[in-house]
Amino acid sequence: MYNALVEAFRSAQGASLDAYDRVCALAAQVRADATIVPVPIDQAGDFRRFLRRLVASLIDRASKEFGIEGAPVCIDETRIPVNGHPNIWEAIRAGDTPDLDRYWRVLAERYQASGRALAYRQVAETLAAALQFDQPNAVRRHAKVVRLRLKAPSLPVAAARPSRRVAADAHADVRAALLALAAYAQDAGEPALAGCLRQFDHGEVFAAQQRRTFPGLDVLQYNEYWELRFAARLG
Repeated sequence: MYNALVEAFRSAQGASLDAYDRVCALAAQVRADATIVPVPIDQAGDFRRFLRRLVASLIDRASKEFGIEGAPVCIDETRIPVNGHPNIWEAIRAGDTPDLDRYWRVLAERYQASGRALAYRQVAETLAAALQFDQPNAVRRHAKVVRLRLKAPSLPVAAARPSRRVAADAHADVRAALLALAAYAQDAGEPALAGCLRQFDHGEVFAAQQRRTFPGLDVLQYNEYWELRFAARLG
């Protein structure tokens, strides 16, 4: 699977170099050497860069296939030895060509059975931090809604009327929390809400106390946090 792609890339590199050599030879025969533009050739470097991109793609695929929909499992490839090296990146840096089909099987052995449970745990940890479950009254239940607070500090922006935007250093955490909520919504049989949460542009400018309405969820955007008002059946 992956090894065949690696060999195809190597063959393409060789064919490209051979073709360039033939052009140079023909140019020399007609004394047109000056028309040949030297091409910087770094086949070893190009091959390493190709391997790195391919490995990154392989790991991304594994994290999605072995995780849950909307919440890939976090794979720590830096702790998996390869060919006597600490990890696959060090193997590539050393000039080795790892057996990527075997590497895929190693990831499958480690994550295929436990990946979903691990992904759920990672999602839960993300939400526990973002929704501050360690604080008193983090979850407030009412007759029709359940209220939660999502940390989302914001800053004012220049606009015709008072407006705000999530602070730059909070973007990653807010996005991670929205994706984690989407994963739980998907698992709870609420695909419409899950889709809305995944597509929600958290970096969009908003007015203080602006309300966003989704299926089964209202989001009120305050200066330092967002209040999530879930329908009681979802809370």
